Amino acid sequence: MIRKIGYRRDYWLTLIIGSCLVVLVVLLGVSFFKAISDSDIKSRKEFLRKQTELAATEIEIAINRFEDDSRMLIDFLEDDDLDQEDYSYDLTKNARRIFHNYPGLIDTLWVNFQDSVNYFTLTERNDFIRGLYPNAPPLRDYRDFVHYLDGNQKFELTFLLNPVRFTKGFVTHYYLNNGGSKMLLLGGELINIDSHQIKSDLEIDKKSLKQINKDAAEGVIGVYEVKWRFDAESGNGVLVEYPFNFGKIYEELSLLFMVESNSITSGIYSTYLFLFSCFVFLLIGTVVFFALSLQNRLESQRLLEENANEISKLFDQQNILLRELRGFVFFHNYKGEITRVSDEVEDILGHPKSEFLEAFKREGGHKDAVSVKGLVKRALKENKSFINVEYDFEKPNGELVRLRIFEKLIFDKKGRFNGGLGICTDITDQYDSKLELIESGKRLQNLIDNIPDTIFTYDNSGQVLEAHAKDKGFLKAPDDSLVGKSLFDLVPAHQIDKTKFAFNLARETRQIQTVDLEIDTGMENTFFEVRFFPLDSKRMMSVFKDITSQRVWEKGLVEAMNAADQASRAKSEFLANMSHEIRTPMNGLLGIIDLLDQTTLDAEQTQYLEIIKNSGNSLLNIIKDILDYSKIEAGKIDIHSIIFCPAEELEKQVQIFFGLAQKKGVILQTSYDSLSGEMMEGDVEKINQIVLNLVGNAVKFTPKGGSVSIRLELENISGELYYMKCTVKDTGIGIPADQIPRLTDPFYQVESSSSRSYQGTGLGLAIAKKIVELMGGELTICSEMGQGAEFAFTVILKKAPELILSDPPTVDQNRVKWNGMADEYPLKILLAEDNDLNLQLMTLILDQLGYDFKVARDGNEVLDVLDRKDIDLILMDVQMPGLNGLEASKQIRQRGKKGDIFIIGLSANVFDEDQKKAYEAGMDDYLTKPIRLISLAEKLKEYAIKNDVRRKKSKSR
Repeated sequence: MIRKIGYRRDYWLTLIIGSCLVVLVVLLGVSFFKAISDSDIKSRKEFLRKQTELAATEIEIAINRFEDDSRMLIDFLEDDDLDQEDYSYDLTKNARRIFHNYPGLIDTLWVNFQDSVNYFTLTERNDFIRGLYPNAPPLRDYRDFVHYLDGNQKFELTFLLNPVRFTKGFVTHYYLNNGGSKMLLLGGELINIDSHQIKSDLEIDKKSLKQINKDAAEGVIGVYEVKWRFDAESGNGVLVEYPFNFGKIYEELSLLFMVESNSITSGIYSTYLFLFSCFVFLLIGTVVFFALSLQNRLESQRLLEENANEISKLFDQQNILLRELRGFVFFHNYKGEITRVSDEVEDILGHPKSEFLEAFKREGGHKDAVSVKGLVKRALKENKSFINVEYDFEKPNGELVRLRIFEKLIFDKKGRFNGGLGICTDITDQYDSKLELIESGKRLQNLIDNIPDTIFTYDNSGQVLEAHAKDKGFLKAPDDSLVGKSLFDLVPAHQIDKTKFAFNLARETRQIQTVDLEIDTGMENTFFEVRFFPLDSKRMMSVFKDITSQRVWEKGLVEAMNAADQASRAKSEFLANMSHEIRTPMNGLLGIIDLLDQTTLDAEQTQYLEIIKNSGNSLLNIIKDILDYSKIEAGKIDIHSIIFCPAEELEKQVQIFFGLAQKKGVILQTSYDSLSGEMMEGDVEKINQIVLNLVGNAVKFTPKGGSVSIRLELENISGELYYMKCTVKDTGIGIPADQIPRLTDPFYQVESSSSRSYQGTGLGLAIAKKIVELMGGELTICSEMGQGAEFAFTVILKKAPELILSDPPTVDQNRVKWNGMADEYPLKILLAEDNDLNLQLMTLILDQLGYDFKVARDGNEVLDVLDRKDIDLILMDVQMPGLNGLEASKQIRQRGKKGDIFIIGLSANVFDEDQKKAYEAGMDDYLTKPIRLISLAEKLKEYAIKNDVRRKKSKSR
């Protein structure tokens, strides 16, 4: 009974103890797994928070960079020095860089230049597109647009952004566990931004979502345990909300990362695990033991492999280094026998590895091996721990190389020699370079020693460090005695300031600075050109060049130039006087011809008059050519640019020759390219002069049945500059090849005999060439005898700005008879002329035109007439006795409103400066003698119309 009670007691005690153990094990397991679960959830929260914070921060940084890059694009566009090429190329390059730097962020970029809108976009295939946007950029009040406007209102930038796509692409590389989700909270809406997440319609419980929206609005970071649902699936999760700013557009966005958290007590943490935990405890311990053992073994194996890889890597690097250094490694014992050598020995020495090992054996007698052994023995006697030597080595093929041997001698703990470890490298290239450097230094020194100039080197304060002077006499001291002295003590006192300025400027700017010095060498003053330049950061150099002979030559050149200038002025004055004297009788001759042409003549008289007129015009053209060439030679021809249409002007000039071409039976053709019809700026008068010369020659030298073609082309050079090319091609007699280079020489003619078939001065092409060169172009001539000739010239033109042109004045193009025009175009005229012949001629012309006029013999009479009479227009001769026409015009203009009279200057002087003086004196227009009836009639008509307009304006006031 007592035993039975004891068994029961033992039974219950065992049962209680077992139950307690079971309960303790269960409690321990539950507590253990609860701790693991809490720790896991906590670590997941911390991991998510850090991941979310890192992603949001990087997005903000990226957006800030985007805004900075956008401002840099604005700064680029605000640069006033940009030309059209910079806008077309650099703008595209900068825009493409912004698109590629922020993939997925920018949908479209608009650049509004006020007169046009360019757009930039990147397609799904990563094609970058730039084009003209047909409309204005879209409204910018939509939240996905960002807008920039420059301070001068010259342009505006508009970006269409895609924050969801950018954020989605940005967070792709942030890894979450399986079941994780990445979302963007935008305007209270959750947007899935995980490219690998199929749960795009994931729902979060309303309570948690409400709290998330509240925290996001307040800008508070939140960590939540939420419930989620997707279709029939649901579960728990850990979610982190991190607010951030998306630039100036979105200031309240939040990035959300979430991972699922299943219950720790589910799955493997079931009741059966706790019931059988005690029975499998030993098994688990064994498994853990073996797992740990296996882990340790694997770790040891991994370390072993890493060490092996590292050693292999070191050997590979050593081999690479040896190949780059062109060397090999060797080991030898205390006997001098090579025990090991790398494979590169054959490439360096040309001997196989076996021969190298054999040469260092005890019985070996190779001379180089014996030499190396002797070096080791000598080093041991001198208690050295290494040897370093260079010597020449001859390969078996006879090639001589330079070798360097560096060997470390090895001793044991007792100081006994055990052998050596060394490396032998081929330094032939370095050795040759060193020798070349030495030779180069010698050559440089020889060059310096033989330079006739004086060379100094200084420190930065100007103290002389070195001096090289072939002629040491000019400084009254040998160059060695100058070392240590200051540069500024060696130059005259009045030249110290400019010497210091040049020296310091060269040191600061690191560029050559030149100064001229005059130094007293004892016998005479010597002029030197001194150039200062920096050698390095601590030293300066100067070169003294004797330019005394150059100064003497320059002085002589200046005197010769002055003499030539005086001769040129004398020549110009002579030509001006000759022009005046010749044109004065020509004025009477051609004027009378024009008057006769207005009268009724029979056929024979008309024929005689035509011969006289042609002879007079030819003589006038010869005089004009001679004066034009003289003006060009004297450099007194100027370029006057006006706006004109090249095609229209060419057509006008070619029309002049249509009558002559039809008379000779020559076909005259013109052609243009598309640009020839645009408005350009250039000296159209001189271009027309060249065209007339070339076309006239082509028609003159082309026989009956031939043709002359004129081609006009324009080519853009850069920006608003264009090349205009005009080509005149004929089927005439041609030009001998040996005569072509001389065609542009003045007064030269291919057919110079007294019986030549074609007349002329031989100045036309010479003048054309000079004018073309003045306008930045070139005149070219191609021809073959019997095959015709081709003349072409180019000039530089500038594209004219777009202007609204008024209607051109009406001109009587076909009017022949001007008799009695005074009734149609009335004027009160005063004629100021002192020459009796010219006065007689002008009287006849004005009488024939029907005008009553007053006459004044000099400028004083002009002023007297103006005091007594009401005059509309003065025909003012420039050269008159007493008060000339220029001075008289100045005094008339000084009278204010009373001096508001039209003045047309009359002069035989045709130089540009003469016309300029006339306009400066107050003249409204200028006619050169000989005065032609038609030219004078057209001028009188023009100013009669202006006078009528002026009177009407006065009445309206």
